Amino acid sequence: MAVRTILGNEARLLRADPALLAGLALFGAVFAYALLNGAAWVARQNTTLEDVRAAEVERSAALEAELAEIAAGAEPASRFRDPRSPTVLGGNRGARTAVLPPGPLAALSVGQSDLRPYYYDVSIYTNEQTFLQNGEVENPLNLMVGRFDLAFVLTYLLPLLVIALGYSVLSAEREQGTLALTLSQPVTVRAVVGARLLFRASIVIGLGVGASLVGAAVSGGFGTPGRVALWCGAVVLYTLFWFGLSAWVNTLGRSSSWNATALVGAWLALVVVVPAMVNIAAGLLHPLPSRVEMISTAREASNEAVNSRSELLARYLEDHPEMAGAVVADVAGTAALSWAATVEVDRRVAEVAARYDEQLAQQHSIVRRYRILSPALLAQELLNDAAGSGDVRFADFDGQVRAFAEAWRAYFVPSILSGGVMTSEAVAGRPVFTYRPEPFTGVVGRATGPLLLLLLSAMLVTVPAIVGLGAVRGAA
Repeated sequence: MAVRTILGNEARLLRADPALLAGLALFGAVFAYALLNGAAWVARQNTTLEDVRAAEVERSAALEAELAEIAAGAEPASRFRDPRSPTVLGGNRGARTAVLPPGPLAALSVGQSDLRPYYYDVSIYTNEQTFLQNGEVENPLNLMVGRFDLAFVLTYLLPLLVIALGYSVLSAEREQGTLALTLSQPVTVRAVVGARLLFRASIVIGLGVGASLVGAAVSGGFGTPGRVALWCGAVVLYTLFWFGLSAWVNTLGRSSSWNATALVGAWLALVVVVPAMVNIAAGLLHPLPSRVEMISTAREASNEAVNSRSELLARYLEDHPEMAGAVVADVAGTAALSWAATVEVDRRVAEVAARYDEQLAQQHSIVRRYRILSPALLAQELLNDAAGSGDVRFADFDGQVRAFAEAWRAYFVPSILSGGVMTSEAVAGRPVFTYRPEPFTGVVGRATGPLLLLLLSAMLVTVPAIVGLGAVRGAA
């Protein structure tokens, strides 16, 4: 009965506080704007993907039409763009587009989708340089500060609402002289503060989870209920961490102004400073190779390969004996020699890309190792992974595109080496890319560690708060 009375009083107090009601209304508007902004980004992605798919269909139709005209006796418009050539049909003119659709909850978290390419035009010339230089041109300011989506609001701004609701939950009672009156009743400080924080936490969690569910419903995210549950679990644990920290600070017996300063300092450290320091340290300890180096390497390799194409072709056939039978002439054709040079350039570029991937993996390892220092890092990782906009999904997409590029080359290289002529049937028979989503079990496996760490972080601040609240009554 006492807890119910406390909750009733708390509700009346909050309703009578116009500043608090205005703050809650403001956060409701912020949540709505974040959802609209995320939905607009997803709409832009879908529009871009529709355009690139339409461009691919148009390319294929033009190739088939020109091949049909040539078969009827017409001459190709240009011998350098003759669709009967496998280097043309397998090159940029006949490229297939591999697309990554927006993640299941992409409207809630833009994540890496504004940094990483989500479509590639795959041809025989697709190499590691393609994966580092492809992508839409983006506003540098957006890339620097990040997009204003729901994940951003939950990670960066929601703790400030928690601080506003919890910084004086006990200290105000002491400063107003009502603590002694409260303790004269058959209740404990732990019960009173716990009930007040429980009520306020329910408001914040209701806002965060409610906005998430609305966004998931509008964007069709309920087709993946496991991801929605993972997202909501991360929101709940992250919110409880900040309420636990607020309760702990209140047990230190300082003034409300001191509590507010300490909690804002903790927010600045855990949400802004520590993640920035971890990222800076990762970049300093494992710097990525310059893209200029990759471009220079490709240019040098191209120049050297032109002067030794015959030697490179012989080496290529030694490495790929299954292709040796394709070169039927005693003197290899220009297309075969050019392909050998292309392979050598790709090999040299891949060496630089391998160093890039190795350094990037080391950076990610540092971030994973020290993410326990910042609940914000844990929450951001969980939210991005649940939304399908994290690094892992894009890395998986790149891996599938690499495999598709190999299948594409395997389809055209024998004809390139033998000087074969492509037909309309060859256009229709080209490999087709189909993205295969990662099983949800993989997402759960990755999320288990961060979820447990976030739970541990919440417990590390909540347990001392519970102990400290128990000591307040004894001191009184």
